[in-house]
Amino acid sequence: MSDAEEQTGPPITLVEPIDVSKLDSEFRKTIRSMPNGEELMACFACSTCTAACPIANQWDYKPHQLIRMILLGMRDDVLSSKEIWECLTCFQCQERCPQKVRVTDIFFDCKNLAAEEGMIPDNIIGLARELAEKGQLYVVTADWEREDLGLEPEVPGLSANGIREILKTTRTNKIVGGES
Repeated sequence: MSDAEEQTGPPITLVEPIDVSKLDSEFRKTIRSMPNGEELMACFACSTCTAACPIANQWDYKPHQLIRMILLGMRDDVLSSKEIWECLTCFQCQERCPQKVRVTDIFFDCKNLAAEEGMIPDNIIGLARELAEKGQLYVVTADWEREDLGLEPEVPGLSANGIREILKTTRTNKIVGGES
């Protein structure tokens, strides 16, 4: 008896099959209609973007795979992916793309769509909250460290009040649960 005759189930695959019923045929059009998506259809999955990405080896979905997922209409998978939020925005993928696909900018568009749908990771919300409350993400070097360097204990002229006021009028305030 041959191996083919013994197999009773579906063939073994290296990747999970795509559930065609979950594809959103309008997703590609949505991304393509955005200012950064004009060249989206030119992608032929050469993987140059992935080769250029300094953190692609840490991702489940590589940059070229995310672009392919957009083209296929895998809206939920793309917008819920951690990768669009972890992009370093170094633009290496975009700079090297032979087809001029604006990969990084498309990821920004995806983040904006995800944010509009409330699909923002908790760590990003935490950063937004920190920014809205303190007006800055990182505390300037501790007083004792400044003193060790012979500097004044506080940074002269540093005030985050203006930033906090500006952020009250932006989406950041809405993300952290402030008034809109």
